[in-house]
Amino acid sequence: MMFIWDEEWNISFAGCGFRCIYHMGVLSCILQHAPQLLHGASKICGASSGCLVAAALTTGIPIEDVCVHLLSTAKEVRKHTLRVFHPSFSLLRTVQDFLLEKLPDDAHLRASGKLCVSLTRVADGQNVLVSEFDSREDLIQVLMCSCFVPMYCGVIPPLYRGMQYVDGALSNNMPLSEQRNTITVAPFSGESDICPREGTFNFFEVHCGNVSIQVNTGNLHRMCTSFLPPAPEKLAEICHNGYMDALRFVTERDLVERQCFTSMLVTDMDLTRRLASGPYAQHHHWMDQRHTENLPISIKKVLCEACMDSHDGGARWCRLTEVLPVKLLLCVLTVFTLPLKLIFLLLKR
Repeated sequence: MMFIWDEEWNISFAGCGFRCIYHMGVLSCILQHAPQLLHGASKICGASSGCLVAAALTTGIPIEDVCVHLLSTAKEVRKHTLRVFHPSFSLLRTVQDFLLEKLPDDAHLRASGKLCVSLTRVADGQNVLVSEFDSREDLIQVLMCSCFVPMYCGVIPPLYRGMQYVDGALSNNMPLSEQRNTITVAPFSGESDICPREGTFNFFEVHCGNVSIQVNTGNLHRMCTSFLPPAPEKLAEICHNGYMDALRFVTERDLVERQCFTSMLVTDMDLTRRLASGPYAQHHHWMDQRHTENLPISIKKVLCEACMDSHDGGARWCRLTEVLPVKLLLCVLTVFTLPLKLIFLLLKR
């Protein structure tokens, strides 16, 4: 199917927790080979973690910064035996800190009319799409509401204009997908425009929050790793998969801008030479080169640094905790020490 440039089009990113590293790969490919697809979009939409990606695009936050934040958050989560449920960790607070640090002062002006965020209203469970923002704080509050997964992120939902809202993925995980010229992006195999392709034929599929998801073991694993972040090496592979799926999309629809591709290729060759002679050259063996070879050097550098950090002096202990007997022992110890940790945190606050 050829893409129709004469009509307005939107891009919609599905919420997918830590697997939104897939979106980073998709974006790096589109920015490299078909940037007009992003720059000319009428609206850029998202729900849950997908809305953070959409907000970064519309407000000018570099995708490398989003990638760094995602990898560092995943690393922090993996330190705790109880992952995101550990009492000393707040996923929503990490999102808020990132937005406060990275969003420009005029972020609400840049986002208004361009960004579309999906929310779920607690009062009646109805979906609400927000595209106008009165202030930077207003924008931050909308994004935090869309990212709030009940129990996973906390108990009390955040407020937006006096009303409680939760994760937009619960009611509409693909905003504006019903419009014919909306490009849909999801890290789950299904009917989205940019998504993984399974090698086997699937008889069944379900629609979760307006996203088509095939029923197979691959998607079951993808669902699990959305909430429980895998190792940096696996996140790098997911990012590369997003790049390749997006490349297939732009190639099949003849959207590749040849002139842009040539200039980016020259730049990447220069960066490759510098990276090869830099401090990261000796650490590439920590990642399977097939899982990063096509990514832009700027993204590859971020992933390489994350893998370096995971193989530093404390990484041996991290790898040891992945062994099942050790993991079980740590879980038992956590159960007994959790009351003491809770008391300590309450006293600290």
